[in-house]
Amino acid sequence: MSKLIAVRIDEALLNRVDRERKKRGIPRARAVKEALALWVERRRIEDAVRRHREAYAALPVDDDEFGPVLGAQRWPK
Repeated sequence: MSKLIAVRIDEALLNRVDRERKKRGIPRARAVKEALALWVERRRIEDAVRRHREAYAALPVDDDEFGPVLGAQRWPK
């Protein structure tokens, strides 16, 4: 199911959108749907990164936590 919405955008932006979508042969509605989907995905990723940073700030990595693994990856001299 889909819903019809009305959105006001700046005329210059609309002109840029129309140029790009015409190059790709897609309707304006598809360009808007793709833009909104990308916006939602970007927010999801930004939230995940924020949560990741907060978790590491709350429980930072110890200095020796990765030492054994990193030491095992070194080539012998």
